[in-house]
Amino acid sequence: MIKRQKNKNSSVIWNKKIYMDEKVHREPIKYRRRIERGKLIPECFCISLPANNENALDIYSSREFWFKYQAEIGIEIVGLAADYNGAVGLVERIVSDIISEKGEFNSKTVSEYFR
Repeated sequence: MIKRQKNKNSSVIWNKKIYMDEKVHREPIKYRRRIERGKLIPECFCISLPANNENALDIYSSREFWFKYQAEIGIEIVGLAADYNGAVGLVERIVSDIISEKGEFNSKTVSEYFR
């Protein structure tokens, strides 16, 4: 269901249901490779499953993958956007899709939806 990459940033797990904004959708391989290799992508944002049980989703700037802490905890990416506004739009789509399918939106339904 999910694909772990064994490159420089091995902490990245790409979910098969990944959401992409229009710009990333045109060149998804370019964005994925740059994140996996730990290259800086200005204004690129990743939506991930939460790092704690209090959140439903997390939004990270791709710059945060440079920090050792992020590499140690591992991140499952469920959305990829070229800019912050695109990331917010993806979160809106994800919330809408989960509510349509599960009837409610919380950390448990998010986890179930992406499994």
